[in-house]
Amino acid sequence: MGQVSTQVSYLVIGGGRVARHLGCYFEQLGLPFHTWNRSQSRTELADLARRSTHALLLISDPAIGPFAVEHRAELGDLPLIHFSASFSNPDIHGAHPLMTFADELYDLPTYESTPFVLESESPLSFQDLLPGLLNPSYRISRVQKSRYHALCVMSGNFTTMLWEHAFQEFSEKFGLPKEVLLPYLHQTASNLAESSPGQSVLTGPLARGDSETIARHLDALGVDSYRSVYEAFVRVHSS
Repeated sequence: MGQVSTQVSYLVIGGGRVARHLGCYFEQLGLPFHTWNRSQSRTELADLARRSTHALLLISDPAIGPFAVEHRAELGDLPLIHFSASFSNPDIHGAHPLMTFADELYDLPTYESTPFVLESESPLSFQDLLPGLLNPSYRISRVQKSRYHALCVMSGNFTTMLWEHAFQEFSEKFGLPKEVLLPYLHQTASNLAESSPGQSVLTGPLARGDSETIARHLDALGVDSYRSVYEAFVRVHSS
C-alpha cells in the first residue's frame, strides 16, 4: 500500500450504516477522520471542518443539497463528496460505493475490493476525491445515475427479498433450516459471477419453456403475494 499524506483528514457527516462502515474502513487503513451528526452543534461542525481536508456527506439523498447550502459557512472550502447512487449536484462530487452494507462491519479486503462509481463530469480523480483509498473506480454520466441505481436495487435488494421469503417459507411451511438453501444460493452466485456478458446461466422451467410446471407453481402459490412476482418474471422472460 502506498504512503498516505499525513495532511489528509476526513470529516464524515452522518451517523447511519454507511458512515459506520466507512469509519471502520478508515480505522483499518489508519486514515485520520472526524465524525459529526445532527446531535452536535454548528460550532462543532465548523471546528471539525477546519481540521479536515475533505467532507463526506453520508446523509439521506433529499438532505444532501439543502445541507450543503445550509452549512456552507461551516464547511468552508472543503471539497464535498456524497456516496449516493442516484443523487447528483454539480457542486457536490459523487462517489458511490457499489456494495451492500449490512449491520455487521466488514474486513479490510472486503472494503478494499469495493468499486466506487464516480461521475464523468467531475474534474477530480478518485485519488483527489478520496485520497488514501486504493479501491477500483469507474465513471458514468450524471444523467445515467437513476437507471444505474434502479439496476443496483433490482439486482441486489429485490433478490434479497426473494431469498428472505424463501428462507422464511422453507422454515414455516416445510420445517427446513435456512442452511439447506445455502449451497443453491452460493452456486447461483458463482455461476453468475463466472458468466460472460450476455451469457445466461438461468435454469429451471423458465429456461426450459416448461409452461405446465409454471402453471402448477402459480397454482401452488395461491394467494402468496409473491405469486405476482413470479408472473412478472414469466412475462419479462417471454418478452
